[in-house]
Amino acid sequence: MISATDPGRHAALLADLPDDVAALGAVVRNVVGGAGTPGADVPRLADLLDADQERHPGLPLTAPRPSPVGGTCRTAALLLLAALRQQGVRARSRVGFAPYLGDAAHVVVSYHDGDRWLVADPRVAGATGFVFPGDAWLAWRSGTLDATRFGGGAALRDAVLRDWAHANDAAVRLADAWGPMGPDLVDDLDVIDDLAALLTATFRGDAVAERELAERYETDHRLRPPAA
Repeated sequence: MISATDPGRHAALLADLPDDVAALGAVVRNVVGGAGTPGADVPRLADLLDADQERHPGLPLTAPRPSPVGGTCRTAALLLLAALRQQGVRARSRVGFAPYLGDAAHVVVSYHDGDRWLVADPRVAGATGFVFPGDAWLAWRSGTLDATRFGGGAALRDAVLRDWAHANDAAVRLADAWGPMGPDLVDDLDVIDDLAALLTATFRGDAVAERELAERYETDHRLRPPAA
């Protein structure tokens, strides 16, 4: 399956971009307009770049866009991911909650600086405090967090599953649902406990947890997205 971050015939557009993450974020915001900008949210980076080049033929991604293509936080993350990977940086998109956006569900990029995993939000320059759903789920299960802050326990469970998908390079949308997702929260809480713990440990740099997370994704077809 072709990755959603594959630029297709536009790979050359990713060359000669800044190697600073903050500067790359500015490039992303230049290319990807807000969700209300004319233009549909696109499922793949190649589609985004097709639309961009139709509007701005031959224009490098660093050049100002008078008419950017519309997109969501997930669209913006695809472009930042591809740019980082082009430069040999380990990176993956992640799903969670943004306190600086009213605790809204949000997609960001996690990248490895050679020592540890960090978070960059290509939508909001300098944003800090992103909340991973695994951390929130475990805090709720231990009684130290009120889940209503993020929409309730079922919403936390669904966010954990979406984050698990993104951590395994399946760039699902925030509205996508599968498996046990839904308004009810009754079964398999221990399974979500396990995934949440693995996601949390992976971000801390635990290589064993990262391998187990990937193996679980490959074998547990009930919990992973049906198209993955």
